[in-house]
Amino acid sequence: MIIKGYIQNYDGQCLTIAAPFSDDCLLGKQQITECEIRLDDGRTISADQRKKIYATFRDISLYSGHLPDEVKAIMKYEFISRTGAGYFSLSNVDMTAARDFLQFLIEFCIENDIPTSDNPINRAPDIARYIYCCLINKKCCICGNKTQLHHVDRVGMGRDRREITHIGMRAEPLCAKCHMEAHSMAQEEFDGKYKIFGIKIDAEIAKVYKLKGGFYG
Repeated sequence: MIIKGYIQNYDGQCLTIAAPFSDDCLLGKQQITECEIRLDDGRTISADQRKKIYATFRDISLYSGHLPDEVKAIMKYEFISRTGAGYFSLSNVDMTAARDFLQFLIEFCIENDIPTSDNPINRAPDIARYIYCCLINKKCCICGNKTQLHHVDRVGMGRDRREITHIGMRAEPLCAKCHMEAHSMAQEEFDGKYKIFGIKIDAEIAKVYKLKGGFYG
């Protein structure tokens, strides 16, 4: 649920916000004690954001067979249903919402094996989320091919990967070719070349790759 509030005071460390709300049952039954606040800084969608969004619409259109305008409507409503965001127009939506929507489109393409006209890493506004999505969906974050797990934090000689706990170790999703290249140079050099970085393995990633520390052990 999204409600609108108004800033009442700011003391340099804390915002005081008044948000009219009348559903006592919702707060009582679900015991809601936290909320998320997004500040609108007045900036609207940039030309670059709009260009990348519409390019992604075209990619989904070519893959699905739907007209671009149909894709636009479908994806906007899918984004709204998943996030709880309000309806918006791409002519004047704020920059933060446009960023979130673009990231959603990129992740939708990764999750559904939809090819894009250029590398999606060049469109993704949040590289960490992009790499994480590639990890979960086993897609190389550089070329999009089937991935292998590249450990940024080396396992080390004499250690059995099947036995160590991987949670917290950094990794990157790379195809066999990119994986080989990563091992042929210093990690910093490789990451700098492709503008990527390692993501810490969590339980979900460990589960996908059947690593110790996931739901398998």
